[in-house]
Amino acid sequence: MRELEEIGDCPQCGCTLMMYKTSNYKRFVKCEVCGNSYPVPKSGSIHSSALLCPLRKYPILIIQKENSKAYFWTDRPCFSCTHYDKCQEVTSLIQEFSQLEVYGY
Repeated sequence: MRELEEIGDCPQCGCTLMMYKTSNYKRFVKCEVCGNSYPVPKSGSIHSSALLCPLRKYPILIIQKENSKAYFWTDRPCFSCTHYDKCQEVTSLIQEFSQLEVYGY
């Protein structure tokens, strides 16, 4: 298992969330103290948005796959959230990406 990068702070204990990659190329995020962990997509580049999900308090990640629009991920895909259409953080990211013409927007 290889440590890749720091993602943000754990909503359960406030310590650091780190992204890891296993030998079979699966990626996941894990808190170094409390052990809270969750998967992230196996493919695509991952970037931190520096924003937090208002409901779950996890860092919002930007997942970019080749030849497609980026999508957002916390401890699961943001588009699976019932509040996705009303999420101020996601809306502001999409507006910013559209203005800058980045991440396929």
